[in-house]
Amino acid sequence: MDMTEIKRALEETFGQVRDAQTKTAEEIRTELKGLEERLQKHDINIIDLCQKYAGLSDVGRKSARAETIGEYFVKSDAFKAMIGGGNAGRARVTLEGEQLKAVAPIFETIDPNQYPVAPDIRPNIIAPGMNDVWIRDLLPGGTTTSNMVEYPREKGGDIIADYQTEGQLKKQSDLQFEMAQAPVVTIAHWLLASRQVLDDVPMLQSYINTRMTYGVRMKEDRELLTGDGATGHINGLIHQAAAFVAPNGDWNSVDVIRLGMAAVQAHYYNPTFAVLNPLDWATIQLMKNEQGSYLFGTPLAPVSPRLWNMNIASTYAMPQGQFLTGDARQAMVWDRQAVNVEVSREDVDNFRRNMVTILVEERLGLSVFSQLAFATGSLTVAAPGSETKAARSAKSSS
Repeated sequence: MDMTEIKRALEETFGQVRDAQTKTAEEIRTELKGLEERLQKHDINIIDLCQKYAGLSDVGRKSARAETIGEYFVKSDAFKAMIGGGNAGRARVTLEGEQLKAVAPIFETIDPNQYPVAPDIRPNIIAPGMNDVWIRDLLPGGTTTSNMVEYPREKGGDIIADYQTEGQLKKQSDLQFEMAQAPVVTIAHWLLASRQVLDDVPMLQSYINTRMTYGVRMKEDRELLTGDGATGHINGLIHQAAAFVAPNGDWNSVDVIRLGMAAVQAHYYNPTFAVLNPLDWATIQLMKNEQGSYLFGTPLAPVSPRLWNMNIASTYAMPQGQFLTGDARQAMVWDRQAVNVEVSREDVDNFRRNMVTILVEERLGLSVFSQLAFATGSLTVAAPGSETKAARSAKSSS
């Protein structure tokens, strides 16, 4: 029933109600009952009409889908006349205006309404695994407005304070300094994205920004630890730390870390952290005594990552089989520009292609005030005499 029929039915009904005053009570009750039944039918028809306009069926999915050209053709009067035994030898249908808009392409598979079951759309994106240990969080931070941080650093000297006897010269100490430099470098990356997608799915833009920021921090983490100090690169902690080689002995990796701490303490610094590869930390956690009991907690009650009253940071930025320990107060991360996210259409032909460029970058530097405050080396110890045997073998082969 369309809106014209509904209007006509209502006019007829209300016209009958106006004439009710000239009728008996029984006639009025009968007509009111009939009116109620008709109104109920009208309600059902209106609901059905609204559902059709909304494209909803009784089972809660779209049923008012667009017809394909083939379906529209076989339902046309021209086709029915041709197959109904008429004189017409052919049938022709012309699609124009709104008719053309209402017809789907000939390939039914691209019509989403063709699926018997509506797809289960899950808009949330599940992010892959991400590192949760950051080297820069172990170190104090500062800010700078320059592209180079220059600072004096003690190079060496002799501290020889001593007694002074009557008439003798007092002892003279000597301190030597050098000017060290920490270049402020840029870490950045970018990607192209569709403007329409970002406009239509705000969550996707937020996800991209998060992942891009994570990429910058991962590179930052690795460079603060292992940077080679080349031009435009960070001079990382490992590259500046004093090399440590454990003396020959029956040492395990936990022993080696303690000896490395002692090497730092020998220069009057207090180690505050150690960095290990997660696989090396797992090896330490799995250590057992002769009875087979775990030394560091149990699988049901693992201990916090600490050794020798010192926090252990495990990150895959640290090469396996190596460690770093040191006094965090003797280093500083300088921020010239914090992690920054920019989105621009003014990049090459982005405007014409409806694309945007997402750029994430930061500028920072690292200074180490005393290289002796950090120690790095291998977690394993060569067997006693192994170097001698190797040298002897090399000699005999030459």
